[in-house]
Amino acid sequence: MGFVTVQWSIEDRTEADQCKTYGAQAVELLLISTKNNHVTRQVVPCERFDTSVQVIADDYVGTITLLDDNGKAVSEPLPVGPFEVSGEEQATRRVSFPAADQQRERGTHRDRGTQRGRESQRDRDRQRR
Repeated sequence: MGFVTVQWSIEDRTEADQCKTYGAQAVELLLISTKNNHVTRQVVPCERFDTSVQVIADDYVGTITLLDDNGKAVSEPLPVGPFEVSGEEQATRRVSFPAADQQRERGTHRDRGTQRGRESQRDRDRQRR
């Protein structure tokens, strides 16, 4: 068994106000063992800005996502890894989320693209009639 510590920041800062700006109450950490695809999930308060998880010694990949008070993602999942956890030492990973307004802009563009896709499909359906 070994430990992995994941530290996160928002715009390279670790103040509770950063979480509030995002509307984030918690962070979801998913770690996936590359050997057997075992998933370890941990949810902790956003304001902690770090968490440690005991896992079996193996190679890992994973993601970290900011969540609102309903458990809904308010950020894109960011990659954590790949990295190795051994029984003798602790692995530490650091992740920094971009500014909240950058996340909203990405979401807005994605939503606009989805909306355009729906509108295009409706136009094609009308033309067939």
